[in-house]
Amino acid sequence: MKFEKDFLYIWVGGSCDYGHKERAGGGAYIAQQLETDSKDCSNATTVDTYTCAEFNTTEFKMIFAAMNHALEKFAGHPIVFLSNVQYIMNFEKKDLVDMKILPYHKYPQQQQVHEMASNAMRKLRNG
Repeated sequence: MKFEKDFLYIWVGGSCDYGHKERAGGGAYIAQQLETDSKDCSNATTVDTYTCAEFNTTEFKMIFAAMNHALEKFAGHPIVFLSNVQYIMNFEKKDLVDMKILPYHKYPQQQQVHEMASNAMRKLRNG
């Protein structure tokens, strides 16, 4: 994939602990911008991170909550949401927004955002 400097790349991910009665879900994003075009996004600067968590939900709802937060925060800026989760394609398409599905193990941001979501969920559960 080619990453272009004119876009804000927002890595989104989620986590859920289905084994609990009051199931907790977490969502997160890492927003990054590039100074120059790139093939692997390795020269990106992180401009914002965000996490959220709730009880009685799923990771998919929390991913959408994180995406909505990003849309509000970066309104008017061209955004590309990136995830390994096909489910983000169900997010309502907005102007200046695109979505891409990328392999989980190819980009460290995928693993980082998943860990952020898992930590948000654990923090909620542990009070």
